[in-house]
Amino acid sequence: MVAATAACGPASGRSDDDDDQQLDASIDVAMTTASVTGTVWAPRMAPGLVPSGQEIPIAGALVSVARARPTPIPAGVFCERCLDTGTGVLSNADGNFELVLIEPGTYWVVIQKGQFRLEREVTLGIGANPLPAAVTTLPSDLDLAAGDTIPHIAVAVGNYDSIEDVIGKMGLGQVGPDGDFTSTRGEIDLYSNGGADLGVALGTLTQLVSDLDRLRQYHIVLIPCSARANVAALRDQQNLRNLRQYVAEGGKLYVTDWSGEWMDNVFPAQVELGAATVASGATTDTPASAYDPATDTWDTALFGDADGDVYVSRDAEATDPELRAWLANQVGPRGEFGGDIGPIDADHFTAYDNWNWIASLSSVVVGVDERGADVLDTPRVWVSGSGSTSAGTSKRPLTVTFNPPGCGRVLFSTYHTAPGSHVGLLPQERVLLYLLLEIGVCNDNPPVQ
Repeated sequence: MVAATAACGPASGRSDDDDDQQLDASIDVAMTTASVTGTVWAPRMAPGLVPSGQEIPIAGALVSVARARPTPIPAGVFCERCLDTGTGVLSNADGNFELVLIEPGTYWVVIQKGQFRLEREVTLGIGANPLPAAVTTLPSDLDLAAGDTIPHIAVAVGNYDSIEDVIGKMGLGQVGPDGDFTSTRGEIDLYSNGGADLGVALGTLTQLVSDLDRLRQYHIVLIPCSARANVAALRDQQNLRNLRQYVAEGGKLYVTDWSGEWMDNVFPAQVELGAATVASGATTDTPASAYDPATDTWDTALFGDADGDVYVSRDAEATDPELRAWLANQVGPRGEFGGDIGPIDADHFTAYDNWNWIASLSSVVVGVDERGADVLDTPRVWVSGSGSTSAGTSKRPLTVTFNPPGCGRVLFSTYHTAPGSHVGLLPQERVLLYLLLEIGVCNDNPPVQ
């Protein structure tokens, strides 16, 4: 909803009386409308929950009001097309928003980013209605009765990249005083992928990908860097089809560095991984020719292993302008173990523990739209940097997303999301937080076939 506004300046055929009447009408509207203001905060990252100055806002959250409570988000994988409802606003890079209403009254205020949603019934009076952080902080628990929704996430726990630490710091799990993940809670399920599973794993990654119905239970599947414990599963044609089908139906797949074959073998067309300087027993990249869309089969003899060389990118930058604007406004740990606290430079930070590099990205036709026109997907680069001895001195993409055929998304990073034990969130961990919400947003142009 939007409030009426008054036009200013001379106009042909208008009298001073006309202008006075319009001004009076505008004042009358201003004295009878309500507005909502506030700041959207990340789960467990609002004022009072983290050290002062290290709060983390949420950019691009949709804030809307309605007389009726919204329909619940589906419990499992689904395709959400972007629809222009015209009733909401997006939070800016600082998380701030202002929503102007036509009339005061009782409304459901809904704040949503991806599958994170907060619903609160509030009564709005005339004038400004600032909402406190308790009403604008995205939830970390699933409690539909209270108006709290979070995504259902599967984490393939590895033995290198402890991506679950970031999830725990967001309140979706528990962490110890050193910042290490200790236990699950709510909608986070662990699967073993060669590392410690805290004794609560629901099975192995192989068991997950071999069961399409089980995959469909999750909005997001995270496969961080790990040893090659379940790599045989990626030579099973049905498992490969299951992952493609899961993403086609709207699923979100997040993969990091040495687990890159879970991205590159299944969807080999968009990302070409660079060759390693050490003999790994196999090629690094899986070429696009490994998959035949006509028969929906793979030539597994062409599969790479995604295992590259280690390097630190000391000149990483948030390449995406929206990510840059968000990250540049934050204060937090900057050193590998969180010892250096200060303003984060979005144009120059350190991305630790890279284990492969991206040689090139390709735009791919992923289907046709409702008019029969080709839908072309171009990978989106979020973070770039240099440092690999194999890649040379030029900056390369470090974090990318792409939309394969269907409605879902795939995200790949060359680095460990969570390098080492530390309190707080490093820049690269904040990027994960941002993208964990960003990859869940609606698809503005999914192909129909």
